[in-house]
Amino acid sequence: MDREWTRTDAARRWIVVAGLVVGPVLAALSVVVGIRLGGADMRAQFTSMGAHAGTVLAQDVLETAGFVLVLAALAGATGALRVRGGTLGTVGAALSVVGITGFAASNATGLAVVALAQQPDQDAAFRTAMAMSSQGVLATAGTLGFALEIVAQVGMLLVFAGLVRARLASVWVLPIVVVGVAVNAVVGTMAATLVADLLLVAVCVWTALRVARCSRAQWLGQVVPAPHARRVAVPDIA
Repeated sequence: MDREWTRTDAARRWIVVAGLVVGPVLAALSVVVGIRLGGADMRAQFTSMGAHAGTVLAQDVLETAGFVLVLAALAGATGALRVRGGTLGTVGAALSVVGITGFAASNATGLAVVALAQQPDQDAAFRTAMAMSSQGVLATAGTLGFALEIVAQVGMLLVFAGLVRARLASVWVLPIVVVGVAVNAVVGTMAATLVADLLLVAVCVWTALRVARCSRAQWLGQVVPAPHARRVAVPDIA
């Protein structure tokens, strides 16, 4: 019952719930904001980024904030994995925290390209951007950011597996997360990214509802007896 919750435990639970709801919504909103920034080729995309620098900034901030909240909330949720799913959750939380930096690095790289795209000499700026993206700081940051994003996705999947093991998430969230990651990786378009983010919204919101309704014993990782279990009286021995 709610009166059994301490203020600290209740606050931690609601922080996790809020992160699981707000985070994926911000990530999906970032795609909606930036979906009109496409182009037929890289040169057209470069020009579009320069013409809509404010939109690119809003997209990057929303995406970074969204995934930071999601990954941080999942890491926080592993506090409930003390008996079931503890190993999965601990490894997943560590990977999620490390992976947070991947989204920041990727979006920082994008903002550097936007700064170049606003230069008066577009041709020279585009050549500079291509050179920096193929070798140099931007290339290193881009590769590192991509690798860390993969680490974050693996961590997210492991945390969800731990939550399923602890009966704090439904088993169907696992294939949906895998499908979302696969669609985004294989198709690679903004529309595919939006589909993947909407799947993440569904998974995270449903998990947030499960966490919001869990008992304090579940949140503390305690083994809860089955509802139909009855206590059997043991006769006294004279």
